[in-house]
Amino acid sequence: MARKLHYVGTLPAELVTSDRVVMEWVLDHSKGHSVTAVPRDLDPDWIMDYLRTRKDQDVFEVRREGEYADYSDFPSYGLRSGHTLQRQHVSMDRIDRIGEVVDAFNAMQGDRGELGATKVQISQPNPLDLAMFVFAGAAVSNGFPVGRALRRSSLLVAALRHLPVFADAVLEEMSTVIAQHGDRVVFQLESPLALLSMVKAQQLHSQWAIAPLVARQLAGVIGQMHEIAADIVVHLCYGDYNHKSLLSPRDLAPAVNLLNKTARQLNRRDVPLPPVHIPCAYGAEPAPQDPEFYAPLRRLDPGWRLIAGVVSPDSAEDSARALTHFEQASGRTAYGVGTACGLGRCSAEEAALAAANMVAVAVTDETHG
Repeated sequence: MARKLHYVGTLPAELVTSDRVVMEWVLDHSKGHSVTAVPRDLDPDWIMDYLRTRKDQDVFEVRREGEYADYSDFPSYGLRSGHTLQRQHVSMDRIDRIGEVVDAFNAMQGDRGELGATKVQISQPNPLDLAMFVFAGAAVSNGFPVGRALRRSSLLVAALRHLPVFADAVLEEMSTVIAQHGDRVVFQLESPLALLSMVKAQQLHSQWAIAPLVARQLAGVIGQMHEIAADIVVHLCYGDYNHKSLLSPRDLAPAVNLLNKTARQLNRRDVPLPPVHIPCAYGAEPAPQDPEFYAPLRRLDPGWRLIAGVVSPDSAEDSARALTHFEQASGRTAYGVGTACGLGRCSAEEAALAAANMVAVAVTDETHG
């Protein structure tokens, strides 16, 4: 099975001059190799624009100031007294903008025969991440310190209490996009908090308590997206704001535990498992060369189609060795290969090197046994 190239999403700012330019950059640097989808991220900093504009909604007030300088500088919002949170207050309001991207993609597809049935990829943050970063951004900091989170536990409770509103807003927007554009779009469901929670739980030896809760939420969202006929790919993440991870994993056990419990819930609901992108690098660190880092993949549910986030712009050889460890441990050829996160924090030269290394790694000999 030939591995596809998977572009997580963002490109360096200097490359983002129009929708078509972004998408053609992806295709040109793929050198004719098959891609999982053609991405067009609408925010180079994931959800920073979304978070900043919540203050424009009358129902919100800033409860804790912050300027997003780093992970310790995230603000938190709260509801103004006497107000009720509704879907329009937390909607990402991207329907028209996504329509523009699809129009550009359709126009390009007529000129790019290699696209075939390829879709355009739109990033879709997990409602859990939206709710937590809106209401509990002040609980975020490097290393996910438990003390800070406990001191701000009221923020976490507020985020979870309002989570259903965020979920309704996300599903409403996705349903509208699907109604308008049919099968032209694949949504990349992005949930750094799910994976980060598992990494922190591993550090605290509490995965037995945390994993079922996190997996239930992730499986619930995937199940709801399946019900509205959304085509999705799951992207896990350790955080990459300012090219720094919130937590550094010691191995892939947190990702495996999360995905195994999620798979069990989805299997019980007869929901097919979507492809999942597993990041192996984190922040500015390349994917580890130690095979023990990848060893937990031996017990990963075989139903997942895996995208190996092993590629860095630094070295095609090291990226290929990381893929070897990944595939040997998982016992299967990766469905796709990619970097650990988007390329928006890279220079244009680094982004081009990363794409070239993705192509080189994707065509290496199969290494599972």
